[in-house]
Amino acid sequence: MNKLILVIPAALLFSACNQTGPITGTTTQKTEKLAQIIARGGQADCKVTVLANNSSTQIIVFGKKMKIIGSDFGEKKKGTMINDGSYNYVWSEGEKTGFKTKIVTDTITPTPISEVKQPEDVSQTIAGFDDETKYKMDCATRTIPDSEFAPPVEVKFTDFSEVMKAIPSTPSVPTFKIPTNPDTNGE
Repeated sequence: MNKLILVIPAALLFSACNQTGPITGTTTQKTEKLAQIIARGGQADCKVTVLANNSSTQIIVFGKKMKIIGSDFGEKKKGTMINDGSYNYVWSEGEKTGFKTKIVTDTITPTPISEVKQPEDVSQTIAGFDDETKYKMDCATRTIPDSEFAPPVEVKFTDFSEVMKAIPSTPSVPTFKIPTNPDTNGE
């Protein structure tokens, strides 16, 4: 009987860690829950809809990997960005080319959120995003396959860092020393 008492809470704990289903609450609460899921390496799929024009952006996360699909990325095409942990890939719907950039990981000491100073316009944007009459956020936890973060094989990605290496550096400007004639007192 004692073993059963220990097994039941452990089973409930592990089943709670792997739950799938909708993330509920206000937009702020959903955002906080999503941040917690990301921090613990979890998996989630969110759709943010702008109610004024019904455009939407899908955000899929699995730990530090992320995929963002926007509904109007230019020329009325969907655009996609994938962060697979090593590279960021960006391309537009129907295009056969895109860009990739290597993710540089530096050790950064995070600033506590309470110390972050935000300009007023950013605060207003955040407050506007929290306005559920303007935006709708639907999130759910689900099992997300690793293949979700693989860039499409039919798109050729140009490595942006290689493009930057190909740009010649600015040549140094030669310096000229103007001789002064000591007999003319600098004239």
